[in-house]
Amino acid sequence: MYSFMGGGLFCAIVGNILLVVSTATDYWMQYRLSGIFAHQGLWRYCMSGKCYTQTDSIGEKSSLKLSKMKFLAMHITNQKLTYWNATRAFMILSAMSCFAGIIAGILSFTHFSAFKRFNRSFAAGIMFFISTLFVLLAMAIYTGVTVNFLGKRFSDWRFSWSYILGWVALHMTFFAGIFYMCAYRMHECRRVAGSR
Repeated sequence: MYSFMGGGLFCAIVGNILLVVSTATDYWMQYRLSGIFAHQGLWRYCMSGKCYTQTDSIGEKSSLKLSKMKFLAMHITNQKLTYWNATRAFMILSAMSCFAGIIAGILSFTHFSAFKRFNRSFAAGIMFFISTLFVLLAMAIYTGVTVNFLGKRFSDWRFSWSYILGWVALHMTFFAGIFYMCAYRMHECRRVAGSR
């Protein structure tokens, strides 16, 4: 049981570090724009050694009356830009739920519990699976929009190492959840066998 929990804790810590690094860095996508090498992340884009803040926002509304065509064009553009905020939010939620799982995982090594039916290894496993779901949503949104929208806008582009770290973090949090669920099942089997 402790070997599963130790392996799960190791995977979770590595996964959380990868989530934070992936979210904070600016190498999700690399491309050439007019012969200049550029790269972008969730927060900034960089060209010619200078970095600029991503200013795309979904919350901006114009108070002016617009024609139907202009309104439709703005609506389509805003739908294409909302993926920044969705990807950011899911990556942050994933890192937070993974951190909560790590705390529950560390506490699962102690045997004291105020509740008889509450098992911390089960709670840690659930938190890691929730973290996996959030990072999967973030990566799927970013991948879909990048391939369908940004990939057509830039001819010479590729995903970069920050993006790859996000996918590796997904696998690490998933295996952390698997390890903690195995530890929970072993604990339950021992508890049931001991009560007979």
